[in-house]
Amino acid sequence: MSKNISQQLMSRLIDHIVNDSSDEYENSITEPASFFTDPERFEKERQQFFLDTPQLIGFSGSVSEPDSFMTVECMGIPIVVTRNGLGELKAFINACSHRGARVADGAGNKKTMSCGFHGWTYDLDGNLVGVPKQHCFDIEKSDCGLKALPIVECQGLLLVGLTQDVSMSTLQAFLAPLDTQIKEFNFSQLENITTRKFNVAANWKLVVSLSHESYHFAKLHGQSLAPMMTSHSVFDEFGRHTRWAFPLKGIERWAEKPVSEWPARLPGAISHTLFPGTVIVVNAKDAQIIRVEPGASAEQSVVYYMGACAKGDSVEESVQAYNFGGDIFANEDLPAAEQCQQGLTAQQCDIVIGRNEPVVQLWHQRWHSALKD
Repeated sequence: MSKNISQQLMSRLIDHIVNDSSDEYENSITEPASFFTDPERFEKERQQFFLDTPQLIGFSGSVSEPDSFMTVECMGIPIVVTRNGLGELKAFINACSHRGARVADGAGNKKTMSCGFHGWTYDLDGNLVGVPKQHCFDIEKSDCGLKALPIVECQGLLLVGLTQDVSMSTLQAFLAPLDTQIKEFNFSQLENITTRKFNVAANWKLVVSLSHESYHFAKLHGQSLAPMMTSHSVFDEFGRHTRWAFPLKGIERWAEKPVSEWPARLPGAISHTLFPGTVIVVNAKDAQIIRVEPGASAEQSVVYYMGACAKGDSVEESVQAYNFGGDIFANEDLPAAEQCQQGLTAQQCDIVIGRNEPVVQLWHQRWHSALKD
């Protein structure tokens, strides 16, 4: 029996546990504090890495049915995604053409969307179809539709461009290096169930790096994650994206059994990071998305922690798993990132990234090489 991708990762992790090793880099590196505090760099990153780059906003299972919709926010832009009666996927800025109020909230199934402020109504193709007291407005409804955004569905993931400058071809090619790697996870069967939003007093890159190393497990997560996970890990590169995985304790016992009996999903976690830093965390049953964005300044960020479950599965079980990880992220990881930012801002010294933090090193290299000018 040939191993699927999860089982291949499992085999590599078992070897590391047996040898008490991990995938590492040859040397440690340093990074100046200005990498996390410089306002000029921050503005360039905001434009080039986020506004000019495809953004992952969720799982397509939330809008898999005709006449369905879902709403999200990305870089401060309210977005509504629809699938019309013909099954066509579309995205719009979630703002009424009258005064800019939102025309939809949450997610669900309906044929029209209506602004909660004055009742202007739109169909799922973004056309304005109803205006109370229309005789009071010198407009043509055909000129007042919702503003469209480019969107594609790739392997069950929804990618949007936040401006018309992000072409459909750019969106379609964005995930190509990861296509074969994520196919087995059936993301198209997942639907968003809940989202937490955090305003964090730390640079967005510090927050992203929380999901790229297990060196901190023993200390920071000593009472939460460390009792069940090991710090052994493996990583891989796929174009602009990466994959990092670490196991549950006891995974090495599977080496005594034939591969035909191995679980189809890794007993542990697999983190796929899409440029510039959105993380899809796959566990034994469900998945989560951690989307980190620049905040109002170099020393602030906005974080969305999104949970999903497979259609037909127990939502309660998925929410329980989501809350377990989300509480650790909120109560342990994010405060650590804020402490780091405060210390970097105060002392303005170089930081050190160890050879045992290879994915952190890798993303620092990517962020440097990708930034123009």
